[in-house]
Amino acid sequence: MRARKSAEILTAARELFLRDGFAATSIDAIAGAAGVSKATVYSNFADKDALLIALLAAVTEESAAILARAADVLEGDGPARDRFIALGTSVVNGVLRPEVLSLRRLAIAQASAFPEQVAEFWRRGPASTIELVAGQLERMTAAGELRTPDPREASVQLTYALTGSFQDRALLVGERPTAKQISAHVSATVDAFLRAHAA
Repeated sequence: MRARKSAEILTAARELFLRDGFAATSIDAIAGAAGVSKATVYSNFADKDALLIALLAAVTEESAAILARAADVLEGDGPARDRFIALGTSVVNGVLRPEVLSLRRLAIAQASAFPEQVAEFWRRGPASTIELVAGQLERMTAAGELRTPDPREASVQLTYALTGSFQDRALLVGERPTAKQISAHVSATVDAFLRAHAA
């Protein structure tokens, strides 16, 4: 019962933090959205800060699992270009999900108040993507599919080339590209990457 209540409270807090912002969300509002008393919220979480910390931890776990699956596509048997396009499409669509963008805004806004938790969010999200892709690039280089003298740097270049412009526009201007625009961008980015790292 306690675990279920905690999950319900955390779900409510997540929705309200993303919709209204951390500062504007009260414990009363969270309790109301979760359908519990204020005392029940406090019996599960010490305060609003503890809720945000728990939320960041939960999202970090979700992100790590999603990113691991995305990087796994590079282990397939099809043409390298097809595998990289599948990776790029998955990563771009992942970072542009509305809830991901909202959580990223929330993490940035609260970075000074919760530096350790936000740093962990970054390590298990963006930094983890770089390391997972770097591991695959190293494997593909060893197999003779690519030539990447520095797989980690190649991974940084690829992941930021794929996501940077779209993510910035989505975060700062609220613009989301169409599926056609994503496809064209991913294809062009992958082709440039493969030309630069042809074996």
